[in-house]
Amino acid sequence: MAEDPATGWADTALSISEVAVPAACLALGVVVIVHTWRTASHPRLWLASGAVVLVLVSFSFRPLAPLWFAAFPLLAATFPDGRFVPRWLVVPVVLSVVPTTAELVRPDTWSEQSWWFVFAWAEILLVGAQVYRYRRRATTEERESARWLILGTLLTVAYFVILGISFGEIGEGSTASILAAQFAILPLALGLVAGVVRPRGLDVDRALHAAILGFVAVPVLALIYAAVSSWLGNWAGAAAVGLATLPVGLGARWIADWVVYRGRPSANEAVSRMLARLGQRTAGDSVPAIVLDSALESVYLDGGQISGEWFATLSRGTTQGTQDFPIMYRGEEVAVMSLAPRPTESAFTARDRRVIAALAAHAAPALHGDRVLTDLHESRQRVVSAREEERRRLRRDLHDDLGPALSGLSLSAAALARRTGLPEADELHEDIQQAMLQSRRIAYGLRPPVLDDHGLAAAIVDRTAADDDLEIRVTAPDGFDLPAAVDLAALRIVTEAVANVRKHAEATAVDVALSIADGHLEITVSDDGVGLPEDVRPGIGMHSIAERAAEVGGAARYDRTAAGTHLRVSLPLGST
Repeated sequence: MAEDPATGWADTALSISEVAVPAACLALGVVVIVHTWRTASHPRLWLASGAVVLVLVSFSFRPLAPLWFAAFPLLAATFPDGRFVPRWLVVPVVLSVVPTTAELVRPDTWSEQSWWFVFAWAEILLVGAQVYRYRRRATTEERESARWLILGTLLTVAYFVILGISFGEIGEGSTASILAAQFAILPLALGLVAGVVRPRGLDVDRALHAAILGFVAVPVLALIYAAVSSWLGNWAGAAAVGLATLPVGLGARWIADWVVYRGRPSANEAVSRMLARLGQRTAGDSVPAIVLDSALESVYLDGGQISGEWFATLSRGTTQGTQDFPIMYRGEEVAVMSLAPRPTESAFTARDRRVIAALAAHAAPALHGDRVLTDLHESRQRVVSAREEERRRLRRDLHDDLGPALSGLSLSAAALARRTGLPEADELHEDIQQAMLQSRRIAYGLRPPVLDDHGLAAAIVDRTAADDDLEIRVTAPDGFDLPAAVDLAALRIVTEAVANVRKHAEATAVDVALSIADGHLEITVSDDGVGLPEDVRPGIGMHSIAERAAEVGGAARYDRTAAGTHLRVSLPLGST
């Protein structure tokens, strides 16, 4: 009777698989050994590599299957770096050697005993050691190695589930079921090898994220299809799956994000949040601070700092063990973010680096623009300072040099006119008098004379005095000298503030306090009037005060914590 060709091909394929799978596992074991031999920096790494090889051997070679009961405890206790964590795990590993040796020497010696299942379940509980190590003791690279093992395990479980659904029994019955079961070890084997050889060569988080997404979404959609189709038919089941795909997919994605990334946003989400904050920032918000806070919040970091040549270094939380991330704009470094990994991790993951790189790329134009505005503002301050210093010098020259010279000429012309009686001498005298008046008007127009002659406090009293009942009290330290731009800005700010009090405050008294602290002129203008309304809209006076303070690099704000209106202005002295 002739042999069925299909049966012959099935037997041939089964025979090939019985050789191919052990050969593949053996090749993977050789890769692990060679990699450890070439790169091992510590002898204990051979222990973890040996555990991986033993697991591959026990899975693929049937006569050595009992070796699993020693290989798995050794793997759970030492993966991925060869350390026993916690140390007491060396005890169950050593104890597991006894029944394993007995099973290898005399098969079914102990495995047929009634208490054997307790030993088997005890080995499964050793997974808890890996969980403890992952959560408490592992470095970032060790966690990535563990995630490769988790990925391989998930894929192997999924493979077995598909086999069970497809064939009913796994590794039994039809040749196809047996043939498919032969390859079930490969996902786990590849995960083990990748975790030892190249844990950071590929982005395991993406693969693990996709696996968890499929593990959650596919069973839910399958249950929906089965439930609806059994009730309303296959077409209704397909329609239900179509309608449920989007919400189920979003829910599965949220679960995968939470499991793999602990809810940290993706690069696109992090960039969108940062750009929204930059778009909504107010005058008091700092662009470098928004960039730094966005990075810390997106990657769930406890600390870091951002520095640049054009702004003061900003720090948040701990700055120990930081790594630098330059922010480049058109080939130029505009800032540097120094970020510290999460407290439970030793380095940044590949996804963390992608998020930080995306934030840096989109923050670069904003930081560059802020730097340009800062440079422009500082340039304006220097121009204002130089202008006012030059005006003060010109006024002093007009007052001290040209004024006395013209006075002398005027006296000489008057004496000449008296002696000669010539009308030309009288005209000369009158022309010199007009020149004196013109020079005096020019000098007074350059700067208020009282400011240079009597100081800021006297100038405030002179400029704010009026024929009304408003009492103005000025307190200032004795004999303090201010840069020209600062004292003029202070005089104009206080004058404008007192004018606002007269117009709107209904006050009886105004207190003006001047002091110098930390290189700044501090000005406080307080009144006992009705105070600012809650919905006040800044008018010309308030805008003028803010602009004059900003001209010299200062700031003005209104304090609403007390009765009346309280204007507080800080003007830096060093900027001039």
